[in-house]
Amino acid sequence: MTQQSILIVDDNDDIRFALSLLLSQAGYRVIEADSPAQCLQLLSRLTPSLILLDMNFSRDTTSGNEGLELLGDITPKHIPVMLMTAWANIELAVKGLQLGAKDFIEKPWRKEKLLSQISTHIAAANQTETTQYPTQGESADTMQWVATSPVMQQLEQLLQQLAPTDANLLILGENGTGKSQLANRIHQLSLRHAQPLTSLNMGALTETLFESELFGHHKGAFTDAKQDRTGAFSRAHNSTLFMDEIGTLPLHLQPKLLQVLETGEFMPLGANKSEQANVRLIAATNQDLNAAISAGQFRQDLYYRLNTFVITLPALRERSDDIIPLASHFITHFATKYNKTPPKLSQSASRLLLEHNWPGNVRELGHVIERAVLICAHEQIDIAHILIDNPASTNTQAQHPVPDLTLAALEKQRIIDVLTEHNEHISASAKALGISRNALYRRLEKYQLDRYIDDNE
Repeated sequence: MTQQSILIVDDNDDIRFALSLLLSQAGYRVIEADSPAQCLQLLSRLTPSLILLDMNFSRDTTSGNEGLELLGDITPKHIPVMLMTAWANIELAVKGLQLGAKDFIEKPWRKEKLLSQISTHIAAANQTETTQYPTQGESADTMQWVATSPVMQQLEQLLQQLAPTDANLLILGENGTGKSQLANRIHQLSLRHAQPLTSLNMGALTETLFESELFGHHKGAFTDAKQDRTGAFSRAHNSTLFMDEIGTLPLHLQPKLLQVLETGEFMPLGANKSEQANVRLIAATNQDLNAAISAGQFRQDLYYRLNTFVITLPALRERSDDIIPLASHFITHFATKYNKTPPKLSQSASRLLLEHNWPGNVRELGHVIERAVLICAHEQIDIAHILIDNPASTNTQAQHPVPDLTLAALEKQRIIDVLTEHNEHISASAKALGISRNALYRRLEKYQLDRYIDDNE
């Protein structure tokens, strides 16, 4: 196996020495650069597996601007970058993630966590980017794999062990936690990653089409069979089949799935011979299958076939370190979707995201960020743009439900609300909206709110 190389970019000799020692002992080939100029010079003639990039150099030891500038030069080279800073803050980390960094670490680092993060990002960079997601809501199903928090780092280490095996896996987790993304992550780390992942939402299958969807059918097998159809097990041959919402499978249909798992064979409808099912199965549910078994609603033998190993995906409230990186990804994704320049996330908005309980998990976060990107008319998402549906679960100011208005009308109403809350004080209102006084004046003129212009500040 080719030895992976890591480029350390830091102007502190002691930092470079400590990292070089740690990484060399872990089996990596280490390259060092003590300045942005030397880094770019090295990158002109070599391509490391990953770059550990300090945020601050001699020109400016606190802002992180030198590191961000260098990151902007590195990003087009498509090399995974992890940022390092002793002056860590949310806004700086988000800027780096928006510019293309994969992750960030704080000094002093924890050795085990650092090595795990490095391994994760190098492995991800080596995988074929052929992701296929089930259609269950765009905001959650277009998210990237984020494993910054300690609980997700532990999960990632488990995935590194389980993914290369062909063991059937059962994923448990609340609605919206990203079970489909976890299934895709397992597939991309598996030995079957060269073939596309096949996904099937069991809750969306009708009973009459169950066998056709899973096993396929031949033309004429039943009244509406106008042509041959390839079933999920055939599409997933030599690959991975992901069955979401497995707990919704009716009891009388469960033996049909169990038979395939036990024998490795299935029969398409209308066929006269069976076919082999060389498939690695990953199933997921938010239901308590043990309770379903006790209630006679789920077969115990099928359960044992599904759960060679059970993986529990934590709720978003249990992985708060992942909230801002996920939000950053969603900002970039939805800004691209709506042809907008990706706005930055203010510190006050970041704090609000971190304080919310997220009962809808990652899916809810995606929806909140999508709305924020839509109504943000300037360069920064502020607290006013974070419209959370259930205000009782956050410790900050009450949030208002989104009225059925156009974006222009929604922006106008928000401006009026903020001006009223701040006694028509222009400077205070502009600050609360996250825009300049001049920008607020322009919007007052645009929406013919002249009565607010003659302020007495």
